[in-house]
Amino acid sequence: MTRPVLTMHPDQIAKRHQLWMKDIAAFGPWEQIHGQDIFPAVRHSVWYPSADSTRSAPTILIYDQYSCSMDLAWDLLSRREIHTWASVIVTEQTAGRGQFRRNWVSPVGNLYASWVWPEFSGSNTPNAYRENLLPLVAAYIVTRGLELLGIDVQIKWPNDLLYKNRKIGGILVEQRRRKIIVGIGINMASAPSLQTAGTETFIAATCLSEEGFDFSPLKVWSHLVESGIHCFRMLIEQIQPSEFIDLITGRLAWRGKHIHILKNGEEVCSAIIIGVAENGGLLIKRNTQTEVIHSGRILTVE
Repeated sequence: MTRPVLTMHPDQIAKRHQLWMKDIAAFGPWEQIHGQDIFPAVRHSVWYPSADSTRSAPTILIYDQYSCSMDLAWDLLSRREIHTWASVIVTEQTAGRGQFRRNWVSPVGNLYASWVWPEFSGSNTPNAYRENLLPLVAAYIVTRGLELLGIDVQIKWPNDLLYKNRKIGGILVEQRRRKIIVGIGINMASAPSLQTAGTETFIAATCLSEEGFDFSPLKVWSHLVESGIHCFRMLIEQIQPSEFIDLITGRLAWRGKHIHILKNGEEVCSAIIIGVAENGGLLIKRNTQTEVIHSGRILTVE
């Protein structure tokens, strides 16, 4: 179970978009309480489902328009207002960011969430999960959760989400010392138009509503948190990194396909995707040579 908490009146959130109106109705009725009853530093009222008795469940804090959910989550975490497995949703981002700090177009109606993960510590944590494979662990958890909803999503290495070869979302993992926040954006109601920057062509995008899925942001996110925590624990406790490589390779987009990839932000080359290397890099075949790409971006597929 999760515990959604609104930081503003439910009616204000509902007016933002019809999908949010759907969430407000589905999770309500909402009860107003003083914020300090939940978060010591919050001195204003918040709203939570009146039928909710799961006070120990992971909290989902829902805000209205904000610059970036990731920045908000880091701020709350630094003030100890959120803890492990808590998450933040904003209805709209004015300065969202994606991989390589690119601007993430963030209109209202889509899902913009940032999720606090456990700190990696202790001898029982496989070293590969601490850094190299962390973005792929996040991608696996999200794709598996979406699959349980009937949405068959693949991973465009290292952290884009594809549906029918079109981008439907993305994942951003940030680490500060030992603390980890995973940012997840999913196109629910709309998708950006195809863009070209210089010689780079970006993959066409789509959204869940355009593909015939009748889901709303909070419903999807609640499910991803619940299924994701279970999956995370299974991966960390039961699956070795080498076994995880097999799992993630099975969800990798365009295996065996010719692609154009931008290496290290400079060279564009043509290659065939083979899979994922043990260190999390992309395993490709270029001419007759096998290479591992650690920093790069797939531009197009042939």
